[in-house]
Amino acid sequence: PSYRLAPPPINLRALTMYKSILITTAADNNSNVLQKIEVARKLADEDSTIQIISVMERIPPYITPSLPSDYRETTAQRIKDGIRKKIGGEHYEIHVVEGNAAHQVVKFAKRNGIDCIVISSNRPGFPDHFMGSTALNVVRQAACTVTVVR
Repeated sequence: PSYRLAPPPINLRALTMYKSILITTAADNNSNVLQKIEVARKLADEDSTIQIISVMERIPPYITPSLPSDYRETTAQRIKDGIRKKIGGEHYEIHVVEGNAAHQVVKFAKRNGIDCIVISSNRPGFPDHFMGSTALNVVRQAACTVTVVR
């Protein structure tokens, strides 16, 4: 009889450690942020930092005059509060920025030395073939590793 030796187990934790991880969440829907935090924790080691970013759509200039002067600040605070409520007792730095989601995530990652972005993607559909999703654009543009969660 011939015997085959099993290959030694691979320590995936040693292969996938990141020091600075950025979790993305949509301003209007942070439903799977807990799942992304779980993934980020698996990719991190003890001294890693995990941050959360949410991007607000830019307000067209013709609408701005009709909004309260503190609209951006109160909206950003409402988004942060919603994320904090969702994550419970977890303490992560939360950033809310304004503009195109993919561009702002990639820009933030580059400026802040992020080495892994955790982003979610919905199932591809017909519109994605024409416009592309935020996740697809982040994957294409980011200089760091991007982990896509479904």
